[in-house]
Amino acid sequence: MSRCGLLTAEPTLKDKMNLFLLFAVVLFPFLTAHSLRSAEPAVSTRQPAAVAHAYLRAVYARDFAEAYRYVSAEDQRARNLNQYLRQRGPFNGFALEVARMLAAMVEVKTTQTQTVSKRELLTVHYRAPDPEKLSALLRHWNGYQLNSLSPAERKQLIEAIESKRRDGSIEMITGEEKLTFIKEGDEWRIFLDWAAGVMIPIHTIVREPAAAAAMDVRFSPKQVATQPGEVFEIHLKLSNRSTEPIVTRIGHHVEPRELADYLEIVQCGFLLPVRVQPGTEQEFSATYLLRGGLPEGVHQLNLTYDFRLAQER
Repeated sequence: MSRCGLLTAEPTLKDKMNLFLLFAVVLFPFLTAHSLRSAEPAVSTRQPAAVAHAYLRAVYARDFAEAYRYVSAEDQRARNLNQYLRQRGPFNGFALEVARMLAAMVEVKTTQTQTVSKRELLTVHYRAPDPEKLSALLRHWNGYQLNSLSPAERKQLIEAIESKRRDGSIEMITGEEKLTFIKEGDEWRIFLDWAAGVMIPIHTIVREPAAAAAMDVRFSPKQVATQPGEVFEIHLKLSNRSTEPIVTRIGHHVEPRELADYLEIVQCGFLLPVRVQPGTEQEFSATYLLRGGLPEGVHQLNLTYDFRLAQER
């Protein structure tokens, strides 16, 4: 398979934070995280801009229990808190404490772009510490390593971050997100349309004209609607209309390519070259898992099967 948040030409905050997904593990509780949370000021949910700021800070820190508070009731009906946390892989313990320190430096400005009934679409411009530039200092955001630091090492790491903050040497990224807000009573929440799920249309490419003339390829279903964390199955019927055996190699490609790793092959009956006798039809199946942690705002992935003639051995 090819390797693979609101997607724009420039990397978004959520794109940068996908680096954390590579290292996220179930982390150990740590008392100082709770003391830090208690010091945070209350967020006014009566202003969309304040909700946007709090939500993006929570996402940056992978404090997804906090981020969930700002998600609309409609979305929460589609995905409960436990499902959301399993899919996103939250930080905890000392890793969460460090991430919150950096998230406190996130700056947000909003521009209202559209208002329809009880919904507002805002363009959110942000400036945030660059996770890539901090990766080496922060043990490559390996949660296990961060939580395994001794008290002295933790103190040293926090002091290093504070020193960088004071002298302005923390490199920042800038970008924008488009967020939809929905009014619930006198409060605003972010609408992510989780109920819509992720659509995965199935496409085919047959490279050689001889293969196209000889093969009849049918997939079922032709499009899948699924949710992160769910497993689904694709069925392939391959007919040989020629008078000679056909051996074909079938490639799997996911677009956008940078998201391909979120679609994992659980089992596939046609990873190896497939041989079909003349005048016969064979059936195959493949099982996929749409992994949790898919960036918010992604509602479609394209799955393409690429058929090429292979040489028999």
